[in-house]
Amino acid sequence: MTENSPHSPSRTTTPARRAPGWIAPALSGVLVVAVTWGIGSTVFRGALVERGLPEAVNEASDDERMMWELGAQLEDFASQARKLAELAPEETASSVAALASSLSQGSALLGQLRFDDQQPVALAQSYSPEAVVELASEVSVVSASMPDFAQSELGRDSMLARIAFQINLDARSTVAALGKEQDLDLALPLSEVSGEADQSDQPVACLPDAALLDPAKEITEEQNIEPTAVARALDRGYALDFLLQLKAARGADAAKGAIEARRSELGQQLHELRGTIDGQCADLREPAYALPEDGLANLAALAQAAEQDFADALVIAAGSTDGEAGTQISATAFSTVQALHSTDPENRILENATAGK
Repeated sequence: MTENSPHSPSRTTTPARRAPGWIAPALSGVLVVAVTWGIGSTVFRGALVERGLPEAVNEASDDERMMWELGAQLEDFASQARKLAELAPEETASSVAALASSLSQGSALLGQLRFDDQQPVALAQSYSPEAVVELASEVSVVSASMPDFAQSELGRDSMLARIAFQINLDARSTVAALGKEQDLDLALPLSEVSGEADQSDQPVACLPDAALLDPAKEITEEQNIEPTAVARALDRGYALDFLLQLKAARGADAAKGAIEARRSELGQQLHELRGTIDGQCADLREPAYALPEDGLANLAALAQAAEQDFADALVIAAGSTDGEAGTQISATAFSTVQALHSTDPENRILENATAGK
């Protein structure tokens, strides 16, 4: 029986602060602690009743155990994907292997709880497209629901949201790589956000303190997590729109059509996001945003970074919001993340969270 803690050694990471009123290089500063906290998780073994549990597991909360059980499920999926990748033809093997890698990474972040008398997951003995589709469908279903935790934690829930979006994207890429039309309606990531039924139609509350828009600012009250996460996503969207306006005004005429098309799409996304918030809340939009030094000379790079920051903030908000509002934010986040992924297939949500390490 292993008796190590599922948490890696505690380390303090100082997140980079964004320029006043401007955009952080990434929102990963808030998430680095969460990722550091999970990497290197131990697989615990032993029957709950007959053999007892290591002290670290015996004293764990129900929330921690649910997280470790999810980690074990992801690793089971990863084992199935690795086996299918070994058996798959060359044209599909790489996409299945990428799915296996994302699942394994998610499992490592969450940790695993297994028992000695637990049967190993059944692995494929031969390759078939149907087996790949079945696995992708199961992964997408798991990505659609956040565990029903008793207490919200921004770092943990943000990490789970990143895992959900990454494995969902990879599951879809795996199906697409089969090279033929698939009549599949894969579940969207976090499309079934857990929450009490009587809360399903409640709007997101107002941001309690404007200072919390800074992603480096710690959220100390659980009830402030949801409104702050949504407000930060809106803030990053407004900042992106400002940059796109500057880019259109100062760039080549040939690019203006594409920029305005993106601004129109962004406007709809912001409208949908704003619609999840209580109508009595003040809008966060400001007349202008301060640019970094020499910002006007680097508008293309800044706009690209702003797209990533907006997508990151939406994923975090999706993982931090309950009920119908959470479902709507998840859909908005997915459209944004999928657009980034289609232009840059190498873009990975999970790796963004560790970029600041």
